[in-house]
Order: sequence, then structure tokens, then C-alpha cells
Amino acid sequence: MGVFFSIIIPVYNGEQYIKNCLDSIYRQGLGDDDFEVICVNDCSIDNTAQVISEYGKFYQNIRLINHETNRRQGSARNTGVKVAKGKYILYLDQDDVFESGALKKVFSEIQSTEGVDILMCDEVLVEDGKRRTYFYLNNSREEMTGRSFLKKNEIPWTPWLFVYRRDFLIINHLSFTEKVRFEDTDYVINSVRLALRIKYVPILLYNHTVSRYQTSRIESDKNKITDLFKISNRIKSLAIEEAWIDSETSQIIAGHHLFMYRTNILRYWWRLSYKDRKELLVTYKPMLPCKDKLVSFIGRYPRLFLMASTVVKPLLPGLRCVYLKIKDRKSSLL
Repeated sequence: MGVFFSIIIPVYNGEQYIKNCLDSIYRQGLGDDDFEVICVNDCSIDNTAQVISEYGKFYQNIRLINHETNRRQGSARNTGVKVAKGKYILYLDQDDVFESGALKKVFSEIQSTEGVDILMCDEVLVEDGKRRTYFYLNNSREEMTGRSFLKKNEIPWTPWLFVYRRDFLIINHLSFTEKVRFEDTDYVINSVRLALRIKYVPILLYNHTVSRYQTSRIESDKNKITDLFKISNRIKSLAIEEAWIDSETSQIIAGHHLFMYRTNILRYWWRLSYKDRKELLVTYKPMLPCKDKLVSFIGRYPRLFLMASTVVKPLLPGLRCVYLKIKDRKSSLL
């Protein structure tokens, strides 16, 4: 039958995590001929590569590929897909693990579907040592097209909750945007919408640990906030492209864009200097028309909103204190 799963792991300075990550794969109960592990080292400066090489002395189905320059996580995943031999692709981050026995369940499910393009699964989120299980139980378990899936079901923005048929990715030229910090949401949405056969199954596949040191934490980093606006704009482009094919699916994708845009504006954009806020706001305007009055106003009058927000910005800490006091008072009365 050949290799069934290609498990692609982008690695960067993951010396303290990678062994636990790899252990979770090799304890799944699959035969070594059923899968391959592709670790793409994006110019680590610690001993990550050495740890993987040591692991390779005991297993023949693990490969280490070294990038000559740092091109970030999306590029590492693209490199892995290009050399993968498996029928299906899974993505795994270096500080995460697969749930025990999950791959055998996924293997059986795919065998029964006879060639599904994408299989969506569930996850466990671990934050501050607390384990929370996320099931998408409101999703339909029927096999359908990707466009129908977007209309009927909830989808996560994380590529590692999906199992992708490799030929499907190649035929549709699906790849991650490279050299950016946030590369996953538009990849997920585009992959799902192009799938001819996709199915959700309530299998706990992935164990994701949230770390305060992750690059996904935004804080007040201008470059990170800029990359957030970029990914929002890429989702907007997908919605515009889809409008020529299926207007309802286009509106669903536009909803993802508007949610991300609104979230970015309200949570992170305020933290930047006037000059940086102006640059982002004028460059990355939201899609119009829009039912959200705030976002619609921003798109039509970005400079006016910028000036108004500059006046309001110093008042925000005080307004937040008032809000929290009112909230606490209401809670005490209940």
C-alpha cells in the first residue's frame, strides 16, 4: 500500500519540545511503513536538529530537511509537502502532540470513505496546565463539498485539525503564504472551499498547548499586527474571488474576513503609534458593503476614523475601568 500518512513538522528552536512531539507519533500503534515524519528545520540555533538526528538512529521513516534561510512556518510546511510521499498529509507543530491512538482512528475513517479530500477532527487545548476538550458536535457528519461545508459547519482556523489528501493539495496548488507570522487561516478556508469531498468526524486528534512564548502572541509588535492585517486581506481576496463562483460561500468567507478585521482593529491596532495606525488603516480597508456599522464606517472613512480614534484613545483606560466597575456591581447584585 505504501506510505499512508506524511506528518510534517516545522521546527525552530524546539529542542525542549520535539522529543515529546515525536514520541506522540511513534506511540500511535501504526506500523513504521504506514507513515513518514518530515521535520523541516527553519534555521534553528539550538540543538533541535541534533535531537531529531538522534531520533533517526532508531527509526528509518523520519527525515530532517534544513532550510538555508529562515522562511517561517508556512514555508517549512510547503517544503514538507513537496517531498512528501504519503497519501495523506498531517501538520503537527513542534510543541504539540497527537492524542493517544488518534491516528489509527483517522486511518480507519479514511479507509472507509475511500478517498475523501479532507477530514476534519477535534482537539484538546492545554493552557496553564488545564485541559479543555473542543468538539465540533454541531457540525454535520455527512460527507459534502467544501462549499456546502462552509455554509453548514463551523471550521477552525488551524490547519492541524485537518487531514489532507496530498494529490488534492498538489492539483489545486494549495500552499501557505511564506515569510509571514500568520499563514494558516486563509490556507484552511481556501482548502475547505476547494474540496470536492470533505467530512467532519468527532475524533480527538490534536493536543495543542498554548504558551506565553509563542510567536502568535501579538502584544504591541507592529510587524505582527501588520501580518494580521495581511492575512485578513488575503481572506478578503478569497471572498472576492469566490463571488464569481458562489455568492453564498463568498459571504461566508467575507464573514471570516470581517470578524478578523474587527478583532484586529479593536484589540491590537490601538496600541500602535499614530503613523503606524494610519499606514495600516489606509492600506488594509475592509470589504464593503458590510452590515457591521463600525467596520463599514472604517472602510468608507479610514482617515476620519483615525482622527476620531486618536482623540478617544487616551480615554480608553478610564472607560475600561468604568466598564469593569459596572460589570462587577452587576455581578454582585445577581
